[in-house]
Amino acid sequence: MKRAAHILAATALAGLSCGSAVTPSQLANLPIETSFAFTNFSRVEYAALGIRAHEVTGDAEEYFMTPLLPPGATHRQRFLDALGESCPASLDLRVFTYGRINGDLPIGLDEREQLDAAPLAAGEVLDLPACDVQVLETYTIVNWDADPGTARVKIAQGTAIEQALRSAGRFDNVDGTWDISGVDPALADLPPAPRAEPEDIAGRVILSDGTGVGGVGVLIRTRFRVRLDDENADNDPDAGFGEPIDFTTTDADGSFSFRRPAGAYRVEFFSDDLVFRPAIIDVESPIGLVATIAEPL
Repeated sequence: MKRAAHILAATALAGLSCGSAVTPSQLANLPIETSFAFTNFSRVEYAALGIRAHEVTGDAEEYFMTPLLPPGATHRQRFLDALGESCPASLDLRVFTYGRINGDLPIGLDEREQLDAAPLAAGEVLDLPACDVQVLETYTIVNWDADPGTARVKIAQGTAIEQALRSAGRFDNVDGTWDISGVDPALADLPPAPRAEPEDIAGRVILSDGTGVGGVGVLIRTRFRVRLDDENADNDPDAGFGEPIDFTTTDADGSFSFRRPAGAYRVEFFSDDLVFRPAIIDVESPIGLVATIAEPL
C-alpha cells in the first residue's frame, strides 16, 4: 500500500500516448512525489534524523535513518525512496546529536573525527503535519546550532505546515522550534547512524587568460544557523560561518579540492601577491567546479 501512489502515477503516465499532448488537468491529477532535506547547522556537533510516515492505525513502520551529518552537511532524499510513499500525510521524527571526543580541535581538522557513542540529545515527535496540510517540493528539517545537550529543530520554515504547527501550539516558544533537552531514555541505547559519505568540493584558481595559478591558499568553513525569524528584520541574519575546517593550496594547474559531505560551505582564497574575483564563494555541494580569477597586486 505504501507504493500505491507511485504505481498510480506510473499507470496514469502510461495511459498518455506518446503522440498526444498532456493537458494541465491530466498533470494536476497525477500524484505528486515530494522529498525531504535534513540539514545540520550546528557549529560543532554531528546530527542524524529518523523519519517515517505516521500511521493512524496498525503497526508503525521502522524509522528511515539519514547518515550522521557533520556541521554544515545536508541529506536530501525522495519520500518514495525513503518511506515507500510519495507524499505522506503526516510524519514521525527522531533527532540525535553527538559530541566530538576531541572537541578541542577545530571541526574537520581532527584526522579521525571521533564521536561519542551516546547522543548528547535525542528526541521523538509524532504526527507532524506534512502533505495533509501542504504538498511541498522539499520538506525541510533543520537542526540549528544550540547549547550542548540540546537540539533546536525547525520544520518546514516559511510554509503552511509551519503555520499549522504554530496554530496547534505543538512547540511552545517564540521561534516555533522543536526543542530537545537531553536524551529520551527510549532512544538512549540506539546505535549511531553511519557517517555521511564525503564528496568533492573542487575548483580552480586561474588568471584572466585561463592559466592556472599554483600555491594559492584555500580554506573552507561550514555554515551554522542559530535561529531566524523571517518576519523580524532585527533578527536577520542570525547565522554565519564557523572556524576553518580545512586548508589546502592549489597545485601547479591552479586546482584544489576538499572532501566533505554534501552541504553548505564557504570557500576563501588567500595570497600575499594576488587579489581574487571573488575572494569568497558560498557553495552548496554537490556542485560543479568552483572557479575564481586571480589578479596580481
